[in-house]
Amino acid sequence: MLVLLVLGAMSYGGYYFGIKTKQITKPEAVNTEVEVLETIEPIVVPTQEPLITVVAGLPKSAGLSFDQYSVMTGADWASKKEYQTAMDEKLTLTKDGYSITIFQAATGGALCLYPGDPEFEGPSSKYAVFTNLTTKDGKILRRSGDVNGTAFTVCQKAADNSYQQPTTYGHISIKMPNTWTQEVLIEIDSIISSLKKI
Repeated sequence: MLVLLVLGAMSYGGYYFGIKTKQITKPEAVNTEVEVLETIEPIVVPTQEPLITVVAGLPKSAGLSFDQYSVMTGADWASKKEYQTAMDEKLTLTKDGYSITIFQAATGGALCLYPGDPEFEGPSSKYAVFTNLTTKDGKILRRSGDVNGTAFTVCQKAADNSYQQPTTYGHISIKMPNTWTQEVLIEIDSIISSLKKI
């Protein structure tokens, strides 16, 4: 009887401690590394009009000192070349009442004067405002005009730091409608800045 009592107590003790042992869980290893999720921002590229390269200008054999050149415009600009003789060429770029004309011919030049410049006795033109532009081949130009004007002339910086017209590409003039917008004027500046001797 005593043996059965001891065996029963041992069986119960084994069962009891077995259940308690199952309830005690081993501590899991703690992962101290923090996973960093990289957020990638989408790159938004503005839609641009396809560009068209226009090649123009007379060869030196025409007897003029102007350069042949290339200029880039949006596909919505129309281009037209006109010739009166073998010694002149007029390229006209047009869009919605705006026009850029580059004229090569045997004509005289003039100094471009701006506020603060001294008077000049020879041929010259005075301009109240200007915007500096640099062409693809490094020439420094000024889109020159009057305050709130709708017409501009482009002058080129010379070796003596004066500004003169015509440029080495020819006489460049710009005409705009009365309802012109700054957006198109910026586009015109971009077209003129794309000029490059070829």
